[in-house]
Amino acid sequence: MKLLDAFRKQVEGLGELKRAWFTTFNLGIPFFETHVLPVLLGFDQPANRMDYETMQQEVAEREIDLRLFCDLRMMEADQLKRTAIPVHGVLPGHLAENGFDKDSLFHPKVIFLEGKSGSMVLGAGSANLTVSGWGRNQEVFAFRAVSNNEQYQQIKRFFDPLTELLGLTEAQRLGVRRKFNGEDDDWRFAHSFQKKTFLQQLMAETGANRLTVWSPYFSRDLASLINRIQETMGRELRVSIVPDRIANRQLRTIWTAELEKLQRAGVLSFHDYPLPRAAEIEMTHAKLWLVSGDRGRLAVGSWNCTEPGISSFERRNVEAGILLNVSPATTISGRQLALTTKDFCREESLEEELIAPPYPLPFDLQVRFDWEQSRYCVDGKLFEPISGRPYVLRLPGVVKPVTLRWRARRSDGAYLLQPIELDVTDDEALLANHCYEVVRSGSVEFRGLIVETGQDYRRAQGYDSLKDLLNDLVNDVDPKGIGTAQLRKVLRHNGVPEEELGSPIISANGGNLSYFRLFHAFEQFRKRLQAAGSMSELEKLLFVYAGSLQELVVKVNEQIVTSGNTVFNWFLLQEVNSLHAVALDVYEQNRARYAPTTPPNKGKWNSLRLNKQRVSLPPEISGNAQYMKQLREVCDYER
Repeated sequence: MKLLDAFRKQVEGLGELKRAWFTTFNLGIPFFETHVLPVLLGFDQPANRMDYETMQQEVAEREIDLRLFCDLRMMEADQLKRTAIPVHGVLPGHLAENGFDKDSLFHPKVIFLEGKSGSMVLGAGSANLTVSGWGRNQEVFAFRAVSNNEQYQQIKRFFDPLTELLGLTEAQRLGVRRKFNGEDDDWRFAHSFQKKTFLQQLMAETGANRLTVWSPYFSRDLASLINRIQETMGRELRVSIVPDRIANRQLRTIWTAELEKLQRAGVLSFHDYPLPRAAEIEMTHAKLWLVSGDRGRLAVGSWNCTEPGISSFERRNVEAGILLNVSPATTISGRQLALTTKDFCREESLEEELIAPPYPLPFDLQVRFDWEQSRYCVDGKLFEPISGRPYVLRLPGVVKPVTLRWRARRSDGAYLLQPIELDVTDDEALLANHCYEVVRSGSVEFRGLIVETGQDYRRAQGYDSLKDLLNDLVNDVDPKGIGTAQLRKVLRHNGVPEEELGSPIISANGGNLSYFRLFHAFEQFRKRLQAAGSMSELEKLLFVYAGSLQELVVKVNEQIVTSGNTVFNWFLLQEVNSLHAVALDVYEQNRARYAPTTPPNKGKWNSLRLNKQRVSLPPEISGNAQYMKQLREVCDYER
């Protein structure tokens, strides 16, 4: 993959990464996670499920702001997703910018990379984040160092409407930059959010009399579009088109008498590629626009030769690309083709080329899950009043569907969703299922991707048995390490080959664990809690690391139900309750100045309490008051 190799060079040149933002029309999540993400991190291609979890952990630990933006209608939320990387769906018709409607596409293919050194790189072209875009099609893509504030402001002007639409915080948006390390001033970033149109920027100060276009897609009435370009720019242009043709035969537009007139008049000509195309290429998806006159300028981007694709008239898509100054003698076309009506599509064939399905909902939703808080937050905007049955929302880890209710008054042209906040005790379901579902009358109307934050609080590993967990505590295995911990069970069965699937699963059974090892294990845990030097470290010991207190509570609850060893179980309960008391003490020591003196008694903190179940010692023990008093004092069970 040539593009992947070029991308690798840019990443390596930046050093430690701070930010990596990608935009695309359609998105292959498995492709991105398997091929692009390892390059971003300097890893080998993942071979198993644990490798994906390692990459996810690395993104969180390096604090890389990694985001993907795509057209919401093309998201395909049921794709296999093995990381918690945020994927943001965009509907241009709902942007605050004017000029977009329900048919507008979110179509840019942009990569913005920023290193912690301050160096920045912008990439733009025709390649979507898919296997076809990076490996099978003929595409164009350019990377350029951001070298001055004018270039940076062009980039910021592109991302600001997206971050505003998606509700990103001020800290997550692009801020002020005063230092630029690049030395490449001779390019500009053109996109649909600027005051000047693409054509105005392309042709400015060139004295252009020739236009050459590479494009796979065209307006149905191509002659009308060419005439409109001429009229809008106020000049006579000779237009050369280098088209991708279906099965190397037909253009994706229809033949008209006006097209024939333009060809005879010498205004329009069709051309082959300047070099033979490799046999393995499925499609030439490249979009190039070259104007020549007194000066030359080349546009490398996402602009198809359609009215909305040019993004210079009333109907507009969100498009973007890089403009490069080139020699007026530059050529990008081959021999002229003598095309006639047989070389063009019929009307019914063009219907099959429609690429964006309609969006089925009258509202936008933003569904977020914060791993640190173990909480869902949902907001949204309703654009058309709803009659009939309400819509409900299904969320992983939430048993009952949530009815969507809207405020009665409009605000900025939309009805706001009544806020939804849900604390989740068991977040395991979200490890493998990253989708929400919008349901009406029992039918799933839409599936979308949940945006996950606080990803370094995501617990992907755990123990198959209480015995394994306690043994690793006895052996003082680093909680950040692996020990005998494995991927949690929900992550082992998603179609990815796993070595772990062949290992035996040991049932939860503490019966053959000695009392000495039991007490030693819990003492080790107490020491870890007491040594926690920050609230962040405490929370990871309680909720995140393999063998966390939360996981221990779950396994002890299972042990009590399945085992009849009442004496052993009684001590287990007392030891867990003792750990909970220590956790509360350490919370008090590390809490913020004005935070509550005790943690909230709900959500994930509530999951640290054992189920209410009574385990009684045999009468010969429990009936000895003096012995029980000494036992509780020695073991510190009086707390």
